[in-house]
Amino acid sequence: MALTDELLLQAGVATELLDGETVERLKVEARRQRVPVLSKVLAHYRIPVSALHRAVAESRNIPFIDLTKASIERKLLKKLPGSLIKRKYFVPVQMDGNLLLITADPDDMAGITSATRLMGAELPIVMAEPKRLQLLVDNYLATSVMAAVEENATASQETDLVGLLDTILTEAYLTRASDVHLLTEEEGLRIRLRIDGSLSDYPLAADQSVASGLVSRIKVLAGLDIAEQRQPQDGGFTYHLAAPFDLDFNIRVATAPTRLGERITMRLLGQESGGLTLTDLGMLEQDLARFNEAIRNPYGMILLTGPTGSGKSTTLFAALQEINQPDINIMTVENPIEYVMEGVSQIQTGPKISFADALRSLLRHDPDVLMVGEIRDAETADVAVKAAMTGHLVFSTLHTNNAVSAVTRLIDIGCEPFLIGSTMTAVIAQRLVRRLCRHCARKRFATESESKALGYEDKSIEIFDPVGCAVCQGTGFRGRLGLFETLWFDEQLARMVAKGADEETLEQAAGDKLRFMWQDGCEKVLRGMTTLDEIQKVAVVKHVAGDEVIYDAAV
Repeated sequence: MALTDELLLQAGVATELLDGETVERLKVEARRQRVPVLSKVLAHYRIPVSALHRAVAESRNIPFIDLTKASIERKLLKKLPGSLIKRKYFVPVQMDGNLLLITADPDDMAGITSATRLMGAELPIVMAEPKRLQLLVDNYLATSVMAAVEENATASQETDLVGLLDTILTEAYLTRASDVHLLTEEEGLRIRLRIDGSLSDYPLAADQSVASGLVSRIKVLAGLDIAEQRQPQDGGFTYHLAAPFDLDFNIRVATAPTRLGERITMRLLGQESGGLTLTDLGMLEQDLARFNEAIRNPYGMILLTGPTGSGKSTTLFAALQEINQPDINIMTVENPIEYVMEGVSQIQTGPKISFADALRSLLRHDPDVLMVGEIRDAETADVAVKAAMTGHLVFSTLHTNNAVSAVTRLIDIGCEPFLIGSTMTAVIAQRLVRRLCRHCARKRFATESESKALGYEDKSIEIFDPVGCAVCQGTGFRGRLGLFETLWFDEQLARMVAKGADEETLEQAAGDKLRFMWQDGCEKVLRGMTTLDEIQKVAVVKHVAGDEVIYDAAV
């Protein structure tokens, strides 16, 4: 693009996306390591280059638009010569009923003047994500008569599949994506990244041959059968990002046959393993204090519940990191191993070893703390509960919708109620919501309905709205945090469980030992950590009136 690396870095510093002193230090390190300065800065801050282009737009008070919501104004674009479009990336678009001119370099006043004169219309200047703009221009030129000769000359060139995969995974790492989806569609390869829980398209133009080649490349790395295209397959591999990143992370791969060819989903594991704490996950002070006390008990069982992708394994890992000391023997049984922990013995289950078999084996290795990736069946549940009874602290996960229903689920699996009551220490149900960007969140007074939903009649309470900036890539959110529903067991609750009390009775008797997810979410909305819309997506409205638990319809 037209903007130089130095201009991008200056804009990043001007908008406080980057720190000036840090950038200068990184420049020195980049020269010493002989790597591009821009790549070194992006790797250090873990941001995509589009964040710096947005910073340029912010520093010049130019709107930065989402190209997926805009359409090309072809009548005006035809008035511009292809050489000018390719060189300057000028594209007139229509968005929300307004005509706009996208440019890659807002400082190129001579080029903007020429484009305005040729189109015969003076349009407001905007900027957009550079890769999407480049793809838009390339697609337009590829379909024009002007580019026919050039396209025919380059059509036979082979795509560098190794470089393409590296580019995709680098972008996934920089944007903090949790999953990469590769789909074969009639138009060719479609790539989608799941960032902060939402899917977004990765701008790439690739035909069917590139799609099949990339699928084969990934299957080879994951140790899968490239000749088998009619059956789903699962595998994984460790990928190394070269300098200036110089890091490894594990990737879990799943394939599935579709109408137009195989699709692949890659889950990026263990990217945040270093220095992860319970506070980082969003646990509030009261729950954090109780959780820290629970994980330091010499024995008992702590369960994390929630659907797939709700952060249960990450919370367990953070808890194990908290208590990992040389004088404690921690052992885990997982499938797959998502986080590599130093000083911890980790076993991965497979066709020849089940959770229950691995757990029985670990009990003969003098463990202090055991972590079972998931309780799936009666055998695993029985071994885990009995391990907790015999003086071990056991962590595990379970698929239930809330905290209290974990007791019912264990009984349904086949555990005896008196064993559950005597071993259970805590059950924590959790979901993930997007975290408000601290850099651009805007404070305002809540409306009457919002105040009521948050449990206040006072109209003067303040909440925060997402705005969008270079730091959060215009979404208004950056990262995710957990919403937690916590149930802390005491002697009274243990006796009630042992006697077979139902869920409603347990909720009414729990008192301050049970904190609903909706309450936790409302507290985080008031603290400016997330928004009411976010918690309404994952939490059921509940509150306690005296000794009665009230269930409201979703707001």
